[in-house]
Amino acid sequence: MKKKISIGLAVLLAITAILAGAYFYFKRMEDNWQTNLSKKIESYAEVVSDSSSSFKSVDKANDWLISWAESKDVSYTKYGNNVLIMTRKAGEGHEEEPSTILFCRYDTKYPSGSVQSIATAMAILKTNIEFGELKIIFVGDTDREFSGISHIPSDEIPDGATVFNLGSGNKHMYSLTSGGSKAYTISKSISYEETGKDVAIKISITGAPGGVPDTKISSYPNPVVAIGKFMAKMQSDAINFELASFKGGDSSGIYPSDAEAVIVINKDDVDRITGKLDSLKDDFKEKYEEDFPDAHLEYEQLQESPQTVINKNDSSRLLSLIYTMLNGIYYKDENGEVICISSINMVDTTDENMLIKLSISSLSSAKMAEIDQAINTLAGLSEFTVKMTAATPIWSNSKGSDFAQKIKDDYLSYTSDRLEFIDSVPSTSCAILSKKFKKANIISITSTENSADEDGGVIMTYLLDTAK
Repeated sequence: MKKKISIGLAVLLAITAILAGAYFYFKRMEDNWQTNLSKKIESYAEVVSDSSSSFKSVDKANDWLISWAESKDVSYTKYGNNVLIMTRKAGEGHEEEPSTILFCRYDTKYPSGSVQSIATAMAILKTNIEFGELKIIFVGDTDREFSGISHIPSDEIPDGATVFNLGSGNKHMYSLTSGGSKAYTISKSISYEETGKDVAIKISITGAPGGVPDTKISSYPNPVVAIGKFMAKMQSDAINFELASFKGGDSSGIYPSDAEAVIVINKDDVDRITGKLDSLKDDFKEKYEEDFPDAHLEYEQLQESPQTVINKNDSSRLLSLIYTMLNGIYYKDENGEVICISSINMVDTTDENMLIKLSISSLSSAKMAEIDQAINTLAGLSEFTVKMTAATPIWSNSKGSDFAQKIKDDYLSYTSDRLEFIDSVPSTSCAILSKKFKKANIISITSTENSADEDGGVIMTYLLDTAK
Protein backbone atom coordinates (compact mmCIF):
# COMPACT_ATOMS: atom_id res chain seq x y z
CA MET A 1 0.00 0.00 0.00
CA LYS A 2 2.81 2.38 0.96
CA LYS A 3 4.58 1.51 -2.25
CA LYS A 4 1.51 2.43 -4.33
CA ILE A 5 1.17 5.70 -2.44
CA SER A 6 4.84 6.45 -3.06
CA ILE A 7 4.48 5.72 -6.75
CA GLY A 8 1.34 7.87 -6.96
CA LEU A 9 3.08 10.67 -5.13
CA ALA A 10 6.06 10.44 -7.46
CA VAL A 11 3.78 10.61 -10.50
CA LEU A 12 1.96 13.59 -9.01
CA LEU A 13 5.24 15.35 -8.28
CA ALA A 14 6.44 14.62 -11.81
CA ILE A 15 3.25 16.04 -13.34
CA THR A 16 3.52 19.08 -11.07
CA ALA A 17 7.13 19.59 -12.13
CA ILE A 18 6.18 19.30 -15.80
CA LEU A 19 3.33 21.80 -15.39
CA ALA A 20 5.56 24.16 -13.44
CA GLY A 21 8.24 23.87 -16.10
CA ALA A 22 5.70 24.54 -18.81
CA TYR A 23 4.40 27.56 -16.90
CA PHE A 24 7.84 29.06 -16.50
CA TYR A 25 8.73 28.22 -20.10
CA PHE A 26 5.71 30.05 -21.45
CA LYS A 27 6.23 32.85 -18.94
CA ARG A 28 9.80 33.25 -20.20
CA MET A 29 8.57 33.11 -23.77
CA GLU A 30 6.06 35.88 -22.97
CA ASP A 31 8.74 38.00 -21.35
CA ASN A 32 11.08 37.33 -24.25
CA TRP A 33 8.67 38.42 -26.98
CA GLN A 34 8.13 41.71 -25.22
CA THR A 35 11.86 42.31 -24.86
CA ASN A 36 12.65 41.08 -28.35
CA LEU A 37 9.88 43.17 -29.91
CA SER A 38 11.12 46.28 -28.15
CA LYS A 39 14.66 45.67 -29.39
CA LYS A 40 13.41 45.04 -32.94
CA ILE A 41 11.36 48.24 -32.97
CA GLU A 42 14.33 50.25 -31.77
CA SER A 43 16.65 48.61 -34.29
CA TYR A 44 14.29 49.03 -37.25
CA ALA A 45 13.58 52.64 -36.26
CA GLU A 46 17.28 53.39 -36.64
CA VAL A 47 17.41 51.61 -40.00
CA VAL A 48 14.29 53.35 -41.36
CA SER A 49 15.39 56.73 -39.98
CA ASP A 50 18.78 56.41 -41.67
CA SER A 51 16.97 55.66 -44.94
CA SER A 52 14.08 58.14 -44.54
CA SER A 53 15.37 60.24 -47.45
CA SER A 54 14.34 57.32 -49.71
CA PHE A 55 10.73 58.06 -48.76
CA LYS A 56 10.85 61.46 -50.47
CA SER A 57 10.01 59.54 -53.64
CA VAL A 58 7.48 56.72 -54.03
CA ASP A 59 9.75 54.92 -56.51
CA LYS A 60 12.74 55.07 -54.17
CA ALA A 61 10.59 54.03 -51.23
CA ASN A 62 9.38 50.97 -53.14
CA ASP A 63 12.96 50.05 -54.00
CA TRP A 64 14.03 50.34 -50.38
CA LEU A 65 11.06 48.38 -49.02
CA ILE A 66 11.46 45.61 -51.62
CA SER A 67 15.16 45.37 -50.82
CA TRP A 68 14.33 44.97 -47.12
CA ALA A 69 11.67 42.33 -47.83
CA GLU A 70 14.02 40.29 -50.01
CA SER A 71 16.80 40.46 -47.41
CA LYS A 72 14.38 39.17 -44.75
CA ASP A 73 12.75 36.52 -46.99
CA VAL A 74 9.38 38.29 -46.75
CA SER A 75 6.76 37.75 -49.45
CA TYR A 76 5.53 40.94 -51.14
CA THR A 77 3.31 42.14 -53.97
CA LYS A 78 3.37 45.53 -55.68
CA TYR A 79 0.23 47.12 -57.08
CA GLY A 80 0.73 50.08 -59.39
CA ASN A 81 3.16 52.67 -58.14
CA ASN A 82 1.66 53.50 -54.75
CA VAL A 83 0.92 50.20 -53.03
CA LEU A 84 3.30 47.54 -51.70
CA ILE A 85 2.01 44.69 -49.54
CA MET A 86 4.17 42.37 -47.45
CA THR A 87 2.52 39.17 -46.30
CA ARG A 88 3.24 36.66 -43.56
CA LYS A 89 1.12 33.53 -43.95
CA ALA A 90 -0.87 32.18 -41.04
CA GLY A 91 1.00 29.81 -38.75
CA GLU A 92 0.04 26.15 -38.56
CA GLY A 93 -3.33 25.81 -36.89
CA HIS A 94 -4.16 29.50 -37.30
CA GLU A 95 -5.35 29.42 -40.90
CA GLU A 96 -8.99 30.12 -40.03
CA GLU A 97 -8.28 33.25 -38.03
CA PRO A 98 -9.17 36.61 -39.62
CA SER A 99 -6.39 38.59 -41.28
CA THR A 100 -4.69 41.43 -39.46
CA ILE A 101 -3.49 44.44 -41.44
CA LEU A 102 -0.85 46.93 -40.34
CA PHE A 103 -1.52 49.95 -42.55
CA CYS A 104 1.49 52.23 -43.04
CA ARG A 105 0.93 55.32 -45.15
CA TYR A 106 4.01 57.45 -45.82
CA ASP A 107 3.99 60.99 -47.19
CA THR A 108 6.74 62.10 -49.55
CA LYS A 109 6.37 65.63 -48.16
CA TYR A 110 7.08 64.38 -44.63
CA PRO A 111 9.12 61.15 -44.79
CA SER A 112 10.36 61.29 -41.19
CA GLY A 113 6.76 61.16 -39.98
CA SER A 114 6.39 57.46 -40.81
CA VAL A 115 9.62 56.14 -39.27
CA GLN A 116 8.02 54.78 -36.09
CA SER A 117 4.99 53.20 -37.77
CA ILE A 118 7.10 51.42 -40.42
CA ALA A 119 9.57 50.19 -37.79
CA THR A 120 6.77 48.90 -35.54
CA ALA A 121 5.09 47.05 -38.40
CA MET A 122 8.36 45.46 -39.56
CA ALA A 123 9.21 44.35 -36.03
CA ILE A 124 5.83 42.66 -35.57
CA LEU A 125 6.05 40.99 -38.98
CA LYS A 126 9.43 39.48 -38.10
CA THR A 127 8.55 38.23 -34.62
CA ASN A 128 9.04 34.50 -34.03
CA ILE A 129 5.60 33.68 -32.65
CA GLU A 130 2.81 31.99 -34.60
CA PHE A 131 -0.56 33.66 -35.24
CA GLY A 132 -2.97 34.27 -38.13
CA GLU A 133 -2.25 35.92 -41.46
CA LEU A 134 -0.50 39.29 -41.11
CA LYS A 135 0.03 41.93 -43.78
CA ILE A 136 1.76 45.28 -43.91
CA ILE A 137 0.22 47.55 -46.51
CA PHE A 138 2.52 50.42 -47.48
CA VAL A 139 0.87 53.26 -49.38
CA GLY A 140 2.80 56.23 -50.74
CA ASP A 141 1.11 59.60 -51.05
CA THR A 142 2.00 63.27 -51.30
CA ASP A 143 0.69 66.12 -49.15
CA ARG A 144 -1.88 64.05 -47.20
CA GLU A 145 -3.95 63.23 -50.28
CA PHE A 146 -4.85 59.64 -49.18
CA SER A 147 -5.43 58.81 -52.85
CA GLY A 148 -3.11 55.78 -52.92
CA ILE A 149 -5.66 53.73 -50.97
CA SER A 150 -7.79 53.43 -54.09
CA HIS A 151 -5.10 51.18 -55.64
CA ILE A 152 -5.39 48.49 -52.93
CA PRO A 153 -7.19 45.43 -54.43
CA SER A 154 -10.43 44.59 -52.66
CA ASP A 155 -9.36 41.07 -51.72
CA GLU A 156 -6.22 42.25 -49.91
CA ILE A 157 -8.37 43.44 -46.97
CA PRO A 158 -11.04 40.72 -46.65
CA ASP A 159 -14.30 41.05 -44.76
CA GLY A 160 -13.76 40.69 -41.02
CA ALA A 161 -10.08 41.70 -41.18
CA THR A 162 -8.67 43.99 -38.51
CA VAL A 163 -6.83 47.09 -39.74
CA PHE A 164 -4.45 48.99 -37.46
CA ASN A 165 -3.84 52.35 -39.11
CA LEU A 166 -0.40 53.32 -37.82
CA GLY A 167 0.67 56.96 -37.71
CA SER A 168 2.76 59.36 -35.67
CA GLY A 169 2.14 62.69 -33.99
CA ASN A 170 2.67 64.84 -30.93
CA LYS A 171 -0.24 63.25 -29.04
CA HIS A 172 -0.59 59.53 -28.25
CA MET A 173 -4.04 58.35 -29.33
CA TYR A 174 -6.11 55.25 -29.98
CA SER A 175 -8.93 56.62 -32.13
CA LEU A 176 -12.22 55.35 -33.48
CA THR A 177 -13.10 58.80 -34.80
CA SER A 178 -11.04 61.23 -36.89
CA GLY A 179 -11.79 64.66 -38.26
CA GLY A 180 -12.56 65.73 -41.74
CA SER A 181 -10.07 68.00 -43.48
CA LYS A 182 -9.73 70.44 -46.34
CA ALA A 183 -6.63 71.88 -48.01
CA TYR A 184 -6.49 75.18 -49.85
CA THR A 185 -4.24 77.15 -52.18
CA ILE A 186 -4.74 80.92 -51.96
CA SER A 187 -3.10 82.89 -54.74
CA LYS A 188 -2.72 86.30 -56.30
CA SER A 189 -0.68 87.48 -59.26
CA ILE A 190 2.49 89.31 -58.28
CA SER A 191 4.25 92.34 -59.72
CA TYR A 192 7.70 93.74 -59.03
CA GLU A 193 9.28 97.14 -59.00
CA GLU A 194 12.77 98.56 -58.67
CA THR A 195 13.96 99.42 -55.20
CA GLY A 196 15.64 102.61 -54.11
CA LYS A 197 16.83 101.13 -50.83
CA ASP A 198 20.28 99.75 -50.28
CA VAL A 199 20.46 97.25 -47.37
CA ALA A 200 19.04 93.70 -47.56
CA ILE A 201 18.33 91.62 -44.44
CA LYS A 202 17.38 87.94 -44.45
CA ILE A 203 15.18 86.72 -41.60
CA SER A 204 15.00 82.94 -41.18
CA ILE A 205 13.60 80.27 -38.89
CA THR A 206 14.97 76.72 -39.16
CA GLY A 207 14.63 73.47 -37.24
CA ALA A 208 10.97 73.76 -36.24
CA PRO A 209 9.30 70.36 -35.71
CA GLY A 210 6.92 70.43 -38.68
CA GLY A 211 4.62 67.44 -39.00
CA VAL A 212 0.86 67.00 -39.26
CA PRO A 213 -1.02 69.90 -37.62
CA ASP A 214 -2.81 68.63 -34.51
CA THR A 215 -4.47 69.87 -31.32
CA LYS A 216 -1.11 71.05 -29.92
CA ILE A 217 -0.79 73.44 -32.85
CA SER A 218 -0.73 76.53 -30.63
CA SER A 219 2.26 75.32 -28.63
CA TYR A 220 4.82 74.75 -31.39
CA PRO A 221 6.44 77.27 -33.73
CA ASN A 222 5.10 78.09 -37.17
CA PRO A 223 7.98 79.78 -39.06
CA VAL A 224 5.72 81.20 -41.78
CA VAL A 225 3.35 82.80 -39.29
CA ALA A 226 6.09 84.05 -36.96
CA ILE A 227 7.99 85.87 -39.72
CA GLY A 228 4.84 86.98 -41.53
CA LYS A 229 3.28 88.53 -38.41
CA PHE A 230 6.56 90.29 -37.55
CA MET A 231 6.62 91.95 -40.97
CA ALA A 232 2.89 92.73 -40.79
CA LYS A 233 3.46 94.44 -37.42
CA MET A 234 6.28 96.54 -38.89
CA GLN A 235 3.95 97.43 -41.75
CA SER A 236 1.18 98.53 -39.39
CA ASP A 237 3.70 100.57 -37.36
CA ALA A 238 4.65 102.41 -40.58
CA ILE A 239 8.26 101.15 -40.47
CA ASN A 240 9.77 101.69 -43.88
CA PHE A 241 10.81 98.45 -45.60
CA GLU A 242 10.21 96.56 -48.83
CA LEU A 243 9.65 92.83 -49.24
CA ALA A 244 11.89 91.14 -51.79
CA SER A 245 10.87 87.52 -51.14
CA PHE A 246 9.10 85.30 -48.64
CA LYS A 247 9.19 81.50 -48.74
CA GLY A 248 8.48 78.75 -46.22
CA GLY A 249 7.12 75.21 -46.10
CA ASP A 250 6.35 73.14 -49.20
CA SER A 251 2.98 71.56 -48.49
CA SER A 252 -0.66 72.47 -47.92
CA GLY A 253 -1.13 69.76 -45.28
CA ILE A 254 2.20 69.55 -43.42
CA TYR A 255 3.29 72.12 -40.85
CA PRO A 256 6.33 74.16 -42.02
CA SER A 257 9.71 73.49 -40.42
CA ASP A 258 11.43 76.55 -41.91
CA ALA A 259 10.85 79.89 -43.59
CA GLU A 260 12.83 82.90 -44.72
CA ALA A 261 12.12 86.42 -45.91
CA VAL A 262 14.35 89.06 -47.45
CA ILE A 263 13.53 92.70 -46.77
CA VAL A 264 15.23 95.79 -48.14
CA ILE A 265 15.66 98.93 -46.00
CA ASN A 266 17.45 102.26 -45.94
CA LYS A 267 20.86 102.28 -44.23
CA ASP A 268 19.54 104.88 -41.76
CA ASP A 269 16.93 102.37 -40.53
CA VAL A 270 19.32 99.45 -39.91
CA ASP A 271 19.77 100.01 -36.17
CA ARG A 272 16.04 100.50 -35.59
CA ILE A 273 15.00 97.37 -37.48
CA THR A 274 17.78 95.13 -36.19
CA GLY A 275 16.82 96.21 -32.68
CA LYS A 276 13.31 94.93 -33.33
CA LEU A 277 14.77 91.74 -34.79
CA ASP A 278 16.87 91.24 -31.66
CA SER A 279 13.70 91.49 -29.56
CA LEU A 280 11.92 89.03 -31.88
CA LYS A 281 14.86 86.62 -31.60
CA ASP A 282 14.89 86.83 -27.79
CA ASP A 283 11.13 86.30 -27.58
CA PHE A 284 11.29 83.29 -29.93
CA LYS A 285 14.12 81.75 -27.91
CA GLU A 286 12.34 82.26 -24.59
CA LYS A 287 9.11 80.78 -25.91
CA TYR A 288 10.46 77.71 -27.72
CA GLU A 289 14.01 76.89 -26.58
CA GLU A 290 13.06 74.42 -23.84
CA ASP A 291 10.64 72.30 -25.88
CA PHE A 292 12.15 72.84 -29.35
CA PRO A 293 15.91 73.32 -28.93
CA ASP A 294 16.57 72.77 -32.65
CA ALA A 295 14.32 75.67 -33.69
CA HIS A 296 16.25 78.89 -34.26
CA LEU A 297 15.38 82.38 -35.46
CA GLU A 298 18.27 84.27 -37.05
CA TYR A 299 18.84 87.31 -39.21
CA GLU A 300 21.75 88.54 -41.29
CA GLN A 301 22.66 91.45 -43.52
CA LEU A 302 23.27 90.26 -47.07
CA GLN A 303 26.28 91.38 -49.05
CA GLU A 304 24.24 91.99 -52.19
CA SER A 305 20.88 93.72 -52.24
CA PRO A 306 18.17 92.67 -54.75
CA GLN A 307 17.45 95.14 -57.51
CA THR A 308 13.69 94.52 -57.52
CA VAL A 309 11.12 94.02 -54.77
CA ILE A 310 7.47 93.01 -54.62
CA ASN A 311 5.10 95.83 -55.46
CA LYS A 312 4.05 97.60 -52.25
CA ASN A 313 0.35 96.96 -52.75
CA ASP A 314 0.94 93.24 -53.35
CA SER A 315 3.25 92.80 -50.35
CA SER A 316 0.84 94.71 -48.11
CA ARG A 317 -2.03 92.44 -49.10
CA LEU A 318 0.09 89.33 -48.57
CA LEU A 319 1.27 90.31 -45.09
CA SER A 320 -2.19 91.51 -44.06
CA LEU A 321 -3.69 88.19 -45.13
CA ILE A 322 -1.12 86.16 -43.18
CA TYR A 323 -1.74 88.35 -40.14
CA THR A 324 -5.52 87.92 -40.25
CA MET A 325 -5.76 84.36 -41.62
CA LEU A 326 -6.87 81.72 -39.12
CA ASN A 327 -3.99 79.69 -37.70
CA GLY A 328 -4.22 77.56 -34.57
CA ILE A 329 -7.14 76.30 -32.50
CA TYR A 330 -10.38 77.58 -33.99
CA TYR A 331 -12.97 76.02 -31.69
CA LYS A 332 -13.26 74.04 -28.42
CA ASP A 333 -16.40 72.38 -27.09
CA GLU A 334 -17.97 73.01 -23.68
CA ASN A 335 -15.59 70.47 -22.13
CA GLY A 336 -12.53 72.29 -23.44
CA GLU A 337 -11.82 69.64 -26.09
CA VAL A 338 -10.39 70.91 -29.36
CA ILE A 339 -12.84 70.41 -32.21
CA CYS A 340 -11.43 72.46 -35.07
CA ILE A 341 -7.98 73.74 -36.10
CA SER A 342 -6.55 75.73 -38.98
CA SER A 343 -2.94 75.83 -40.12
CA ILE A 344 -0.99 78.07 -42.51
CA ASN A 345 1.56 75.64 -43.94
CA MET A 346 3.26 77.38 -46.87
CA VAL A 347 4.04 80.74 -48.42
CA ASP A 348 5.89 81.34 -51.69
CA THR A 349 6.57 84.56 -53.64
CA THR A 350 9.23 83.18 -55.95
CA ASP A 351 6.94 82.65 -58.96
CA GLU A 352 4.47 84.78 -60.91
CA ASN A 353 1.91 84.27 -58.13
CA MET A 354 1.99 84.83 -54.40
CA LEU A 355 0.86 81.56 -52.83
CA ILE A 356 -0.40 80.66 -49.39
CA LYS A 357 -1.29 77.04 -48.65
CA LEU A 358 -3.23 76.00 -45.57
CA SER A 359 -5.39 73.23 -44.16
CA ILE A 360 -8.23 72.82 -41.69
CA SER A 361 -9.34 69.79 -39.67
CA SER A 362 -12.52 69.38 -37.66
CA LEU A 363 -14.68 66.83 -35.87
CA SER A 364 -17.72 68.97 -36.71
CA SER A 365 -19.11 69.43 -40.20
CA ALA A 366 -20.77 72.67 -39.11
CA LYS A 367 -17.53 74.14 -37.77
CA MET A 368 -15.71 73.06 -40.91
CA ALA A 369 -18.26 74.92 -43.06
CA GLU A 370 -17.92 77.94 -40.78
CA ILE A 371 -14.15 78.11 -41.04
CA ASP A 372 -14.32 77.43 -44.79
CA GLN A 373 -16.48 80.52 -45.18
CA ALA A 374 -14.10 82.58 -43.02
CA ILE A 375 -11.11 81.58 -45.15
CA ASN A 376 -12.89 82.61 -48.35
CA THR A 377 -13.98 85.92 -46.81
CA LEU A 378 -10.52 86.84 -45.50
CA ALA A 379 -8.85 85.91 -48.79
CA GLY A 380 -11.41 87.91 -50.76
CA LEU A 381 -10.79 91.03 -48.68
CA SER A 382 -7.11 90.88 -49.69
CA GLU A 383 -8.07 90.16 -53.34
CA PHE A 384 -6.69 86.61 -53.30
CA THR A 385 -8.32 83.67 -55.08
CA VAL A 386 -9.13 80.53 -53.07
CA LYS A 387 -9.00 77.00 -54.47
CA MET A 388 -9.79 73.92 -52.38
CA THR A 389 -7.28 71.24 -53.41
CA ALA A 390 -8.20 68.25 -51.22
CA ALA A 391 -10.92 67.07 -48.85
CA THR A 392 -11.27 64.11 -46.48
CA PRO A 393 -14.55 63.23 -44.71
CA ILE A 394 -15.07 62.74 -40.99
CA TRP A 395 -14.71 59.09 -39.94
CA SER A 396 -16.31 57.38 -36.97
CA ASN A 397 -16.45 53.78 -35.72
CA SER A 398 -18.53 52.47 -32.82
CA LYS A 399 -16.86 52.76 -29.42
CA GLY A 400 -19.35 50.24 -28.06
CA SER A 401 -18.63 47.42 -30.52
CA ASP A 402 -17.15 44.02 -29.68
CA PHE A 403 -14.05 45.05 -31.62
CA ALA A 404 -13.59 48.21 -29.54
CA GLN A 405 -14.00 46.19 -26.34
CA LYS A 406 -11.42 43.66 -27.50
CA ILE A 407 -8.89 46.42 -28.15
CA LYS A 408 -9.57 47.80 -24.66
CA ASP A 409 -9.15 44.33 -23.13
CA ASP A 410 -5.84 43.73 -24.91
CA TYR A 411 -4.59 47.21 -23.99
CA LEU A 412 -5.42 46.52 -20.34
CA SER A 413 -3.77 43.10 -20.53
CA TYR A 414 -0.53 44.55 -21.89
CA THR A 415 -0.26 47.88 -20.06
CA SER A 416 -2.38 47.28 -16.91
CA ASP A 417 -4.08 50.61 -17.71
CA ARG A 418 -7.55 51.32 -18.99
CA LEU A 419 -7.77 52.61 -22.55
CA GLU A 420 -9.70 55.77 -23.31
CA PHE A 421 -10.37 56.31 -27.00
CA ILE A 422 -9.42 59.83 -28.10
CA ASP A 423 -10.98 61.44 -31.13
CA SER A 424 -8.31 62.52 -33.61
CA VAL A 425 -8.97 66.04 -34.88
CA PRO A 426 -6.48 65.56 -37.76
CA SER A 427 -7.90 63.43 -40.56
CA THR A 428 -6.59 59.88 -40.97
CA SER A 429 -6.48 57.22 -43.65
CA CYS A 430 -9.35 55.49 -41.84
CA ALA A 431 -11.95 57.66 -43.56
CA ILE A 432 -10.91 56.37 -46.99
CA LEU A 433 -10.17 52.82 -45.82
CA SER A 434 -13.60 52.44 -44.22
CA LYS A 435 -15.31 53.72 -47.34
CA LYS A 436 -13.63 51.10 -49.54
CA PHE A 437 -13.44 48.22 -47.02
CA LYS A 438 -16.79 48.53 -45.28
CA LYS A 439 -16.67 45.22 -43.40
CA ALA A 440 -13.20 45.56 -41.90
CA ASN A 441 -12.59 46.45 -38.26
CA ILE A 442 -10.50 49.62 -38.28
CA ILE A 443 -8.70 51.55 -35.55
CA SER A 444 -6.18 54.39 -35.78
CA ILE A 445 -3.12 54.46 -33.52
CA THR A 446 -1.10 57.67 -33.36
CA SER A 447 2.28 56.95 -31.77
CA THR A 448 4.75 59.38 -30.28
CA GLU A 449 8.49 58.73 -30.04
CA ASN A 450 7.96 57.34 -26.53
CA SER A 451 4.93 55.12 -27.21
CA ALA A 452 6.00 52.97 -30.18
CA ASP A 453 7.13 50.07 -27.95
CA GLU A 454 3.86 50.09 -26.05
CA ASP A 455 1.75 50.27 -29.20
CA GLY A 456 3.68 47.41 -30.78
CA GLY A 457 3.12 45.37 -27.63
CA VAL A 458 -0.62 46.03 -27.66
CA ILE A 459 -0.89 44.90 -31.29
CA MET A 460 1.11 41.76 -30.49
CA THR A 461 -1.17 41.05 -27.53
CA TYR A 462 -4.14 41.36 -29.88
CA LEU A 463 -2.55 38.91 -32.33
CA LEU A 464 -1.69 36.40 -29.62
CA ASP A 465 -5.12 36.68 -28.00
CA THR A 466 -6.79 36.12 -31.37
CA ALA A 467 -4.56 33.09 -31.95
CA LYS A 468 -5.62 31.27 -28.75
